[in-house]
Amino acid sequence: MPSGAWLNCGSFLPTWSSIATILQKKVQSLGEQNRQSYSGVKSVAELMNRMDSAAAGSILEAIEREEPKLAVGIRNLMFTFEDFLGLPEASLREWVGAVDKKTLGLALKGASEELKNHIFRAMSSRAVEMLKEDMEVLGPVRAKEVAKAQEEAVATARKLESEGKLVLKMEGDDEYLV
Repeated sequence: MPSGAWLNCGSFLPTWSSIATILQKKVQSLGEQNRQSYSGVKSVAELMNRMDSAAAGSILEAIEREEPKLAVGIRNLMFTFEDFLGLPEASLREWVGAVDKKTLGLALKGASEELKNHIFRAMSSRAVEMLKEDMEVLGPVRAKEVAKAQEEAVATARKLESEGKLVLKMEGDDEYLV
């Protein structure tokens, strides 16, 4: 059965054991070195960030039905491409400077107009024009390619966060002061 196909099996609702089995297989595919570092809610959120967004969304919905508080905890730790809407311009500039421009153009092909405009505001007008031109040249692209580019863009942001160059998720009442 293809990845994520079990989510569309009519009335079948994933059980905790099926979710655990899927997550276990995903963790095993990461290799021994990465497997040892996975535990807890944060690890589930990181793992789900690497999954196909439709599959991750369905798993989160299933968790939410059984354990609403756990689902909220996981969701709060996850960061998706659309979450770039919540980043301030300074963080976006740092990220845009680090992400591959071809990857960014491809990732933006599947983004909302609101997100595109938010990211464009963090760029120079010349850079925006060049990126828009590159996006037009791409023509129609497969959703799978866009999703992969968005995952790569998020991975770049996570790397910058681990280096202390930007913050992806604010803690509780934390806010930016200008």
